[in-house]
Amino acid sequence: VAITAGKQCFQRRVAITAGKQCFQRRVAITAGKQCFQRRVAITAGDKIGDNCIAVGQFGDVMRAFGSNPTNAQIKKAQDGVDPEGKKRVAFNRFLPVYETVKKEAKPMTFEDYVEGMKVFDRDLVGYLQSGELRHLLTFMGEKLTDEEVDQIFAGLEDDNGNVQYDELIRRLMKDA
Repeated sequence: VAITAGKQCFQRRVAITAGKQCFQRRVAITAGKQCFQRRVAITAGDKIGDNCIAVGQFGDVMRAFGSNPTNAQIKKAQDGVDPEGKKRVAFNRFLPVYETVKKEAKPMTFEDYVEGMKVFDRDLVGYLQSGELRHLLTFMGEKLTDEEVDQIFAGLEDDNGNVQYDELIRRLMKDA
């Protein structure tokens, strides 16, 4: 009887400790704005209403999270969960898969950012009009305030109202 009672007490302690660790992990995973946005993305991808997404939607949801996985990375993630791509998975099952894919992604380099800026540099002279760039930063994507843009542009604008984008990128990468 004493051994059984001791065993039950031990099992309760293990269960309490495991529950506490699980709770701490859930708090860590679900904390913050980013997690909320991810849950919203999962919900947006949920066409049935069961708070799950189809394995075939992994790429769309990962991109909604702000990642840019390759098709090969998405296929590998899908095959790891369901090779046929017919299952539906909940947020807590999807998140570790996403984190694995995110770790595999290579970070963008200075050259990658320069290539991206060239899209807006019609004459390929290395400069962008500060007005056009200001408009992009304050009205598109994750919008910045005018004050934030003023801080970014401080000392970069020339007399003609142009910004040399490679210097802008260097400054932003240095501050990141």
